[in-house]
Amino acid sequence: MKKIFAITLALVMVVAIFAACGQQQTAPAVPAPAAAAQPGDAPAPAERPMGDPIRIGLTTPVTGPQAAGGLMARNGSELRISEINEAGGINIGGVYHLLELMIEDDQAQADVAMNTVRRLVSDDAVAILGPWFSGQVLAIADTITELEVPIINSATSVRIAELENPWLWRARCDDGINVQIIARAIADSGATNVGIMAVNDEVGTAAAEGYMEAFAGHGIDFHLEWHTASDTDLTAQISLALAAGVDAWVVHTHDQAAVAFAMGMYGLGLRDQIVYMNPILAQTQVLEMMEPEWVEGWRCVSDFSFTDTRPAQAEFTANFIARFNINPDVQAALYYSHVTILADAIQRAGSTEPRAIRDAIAQTHGLETLVGTAFAADYTNLIWEIGINEIQDLTPVIVGSVSIAADMGFAS
Repeated sequence: MKKIFAITLALVMVVAIFAACGQQQTAPAVPAPAAAAQPGDAPAPAERPMGDPIRIGLTTPVTGPQAAGGLMARNGSELRISEINEAGGINIGGVYHLLELMIEDDQAQADVAMNTVRRLVSDDAVAILGPWFSGQVLAIADTITELEVPIINSATSVRIAELENPWLWRARCDDGINVQIIARAIADSGATNVGIMAVNDEVGTAAAEGYMEAFAGHGIDFHLEWHTASDTDLTAQISLALAAGVDAWVVHTHDQAAVAFAMGMYGLGLRDQIVYMNPILAQTQVLEMMEPEWVEGWRCVSDFSFTDTRPAQAEFTANFIARFNINPDVQAALYYSHVTILADAIQRAGSTEPRAIRDAIAQTHGLETLVGTAFAADYTNLIWEIGINEIQDLTPVIVGSVSIAADMGFAS
């Protein structure tokens, strides 16, 4: 398997540029830089004219089965806000404003998110971070248009861009880009028949469609098996795929089912299979539910790993550990980056008016974040690159990074 993975990595490196309804909680505005406010931009605190805080909403799971990921999103947001505030806040017309984070528990449920975004806007949020499940984002799209407030999130469904909603922005590669990258890597490995294990929701169905089209284009046979997000035993689906002669796997799923797939593969004695998974495999709460031997050498696309030694990523990891005493995962890095993009837009807009902020987000071009360089498309997409992680002793290790920004016509 290691040899095959080495072949796959060679493909990746050709294009490499290595280098998700509760009581509202208001996070303390800890006095802490963004591209929007660099250290030294502000006068001494005693001389600084201060305005009202700028209120930012975060809708994320605080309770329920997705709470661990929600905590990472909260921590990443809070860390970036604290840095910005310590640097003086955001300067609008010579008046400095600290950022204040308001948090609502959406329990990772679409119907709850409908209410959380309304509460955040009623409490004067000028923009919202989250929610981070695609089904939630699709469900609240009309509400966001009605409320006229910009949202930055990390939901990955290709159907979000199809809404052409100017209030929705995604600071993460969508599933279509990820699927293309993985399918190309699988094809380069020499696999001839691929098992597609897809969750039967918005995320999985869109990915399955993309995989089937991509594999057909590569002349590779495939076998599709569905499961639910709550499945705890996928042995039957794995066995059916094996009977169909699969020699490699792509898995697009959520937390619990990802663990069920890994456990099922190991239980069936499958140790040397080529396996690629969506970014869920790199998340801390998922890996903590697994044993090292289940997923050793498996790969996934992922926006971030705390093992990344590039300067900005390494500094973020060190600061995150110092503050929260835990390694950051991909959600922490994503939401840290969401705040970076939002703060930059507010600074450039020179306003806290939501429409002005939205228009400034739409002009984002070449802003460096932890998860890539941000370029705004006509609708939704801001990030056009993704990392490739290999799981080594339950640790996601970045082994390459792929960008299609130039292919999309963006140049720094």
